[in-house]
Amino acid sequence: MSELNVEFGLQETRRLSLKDASDGTAATINTNNASSDRPDGTAPHAISEFYSYDHSAAAAYSNTRYYQNDGTGDYINCTTSTSPFSINTTQDLSFSIWVRNTGSLQNQLLWNFGNTNSNGNNRFMLTYSQSLNRLIARIRTNSTNFDRQWPLHDNNSATGINSSAKWKSSARGNVNSDGFCMITITYDASLTNAANAFKLYWNATECTSQSNANNGTRTAINATKGKIGENIHLTNSAGNATLDYDEIKIYNKVLSSSEVTTLYNSGVIADSSQTVTSGLITEWTFDNNNANDSNSKYTNTITNGTITAY
Repeated sequence: MSELNVEFGLQETRRLSLKDASDGTAATINTNNASSDRPDGTAPHAISEFYSYDHSAAAAYSNTRYYQNDGTGDYINCTTSTSPFSINTTQDLSFSIWVRNTGSLQNQLLWNFGNTNSNGNNRFMLTYSQSLNRLIARIRTNSTNFDRQWPLHDNNSATGINSSAKWKSSARGNVNSDGFCMITITYDASLTNAANAFKLYWNATECTSQSNANNGTRTAINATKGKIGENIHLTNSAGNATLDYDEIKIYNKVLSSSEVTTLYNSGVIADSSQTVTSGLITEWTFDNNNANDSNSKYTNTITNGTITAY
């Protein structure tokens, strides 16, 4: 009976019927189990019902909130005095985000991490060029670019984006039922050719067609600052990014294609505990109704943007 004492918070079990245990008379059982797996079904209640259910079952993950960046002076500012990762020629990295385009056609700065929040150098960023209809992963240090550029229309089978409508709220491409797509960038720091160093995945499919790549010299920098959704270095003339964000993850390794598939989770947005934990530096889930990252690597402040329930 010792397990029942623990389960129902009793000091001792002098008289405890199975009915009392199952209907909550003694205490509430662990309801993280599916209802069909709990010992609270139709009487009579058999002792086997208590042996068969998980006394320590954890609640299933539920993605409840996302961050809205509507383009009117809004962004998330990330700062720290101790860099959680470096951007150099030895530190592999992967960034994965879920985004939903909510605006008209314009340039977008999806994310930006480096040692400065001012315009110009020393950052790793992902941008969208509306004129070229390209996603661009770029490391820029000392006025030199190391980048790879992917036309979304040339990768139409993966993105669902064409060259006429391009990427905007009315032409989101291949998205899940809530209108979000998952965009993942992997960076193999040891490679000197940017076309090989960077990979782009739209949802779970790699985009293999590129327009060009630049192989500029990279200077090591620490990622003590970051911005999510802000217009830096004239990213667009309209304002900040017109994107909704969810589940932003940073890894200290090159994610494999199978890991990206696991992250995509058949289009169901989930945190790392449900997908890929190996190599995780930190993540932003927004499910606690704030912009705190899971491993407290940054101090995060929202300016004008809002966290919204699904």
